[in-house]
Amino acid sequence: MYKQLSKFSKTLSTQAPIYTYHFPNGSVYNNPAVTAKRIIKIVGDRLRKIDPERWESTPITFNTNWNDAAGYVDVATCIHIHDALEKEFGIEVKDRAFLVSSIETAFYIVNIHHDSH
Repeated sequence: MYKQLSKFSKTLSTQAPIYTYHFPNGSVYNNPAVTAKRIIKIVGDRLRKIDPERWESTPITFNTNWNDAAGYVDVATCIHIHDALEKEFGIEVKDRAFLVSSIETAFYIVNIHHDSH
């Protein structure tokens, strides 16, 4: 019995997420500016990585979106942003439920994932 408990506890300790974001004071609501700045940083880094010609000189703010030239949502960029949010915040964005098309939408998604617990 003791061997099984020891093995179980070792398994739990090794299955912790590799990288997750710590929310100051435990909640997005307590520090929304800190969380928004972190989202802006990771999204800006990802946008500049995937399309440097378009995003290198463009300031990224809370109102930034990544629609194409015709005003339609750029689905390929949304997929990259989903990936960046999942890796940074240790969440899983449901692709069929949410299409992350702006920083504001990304903030909403991070908010509902972390404050629903």
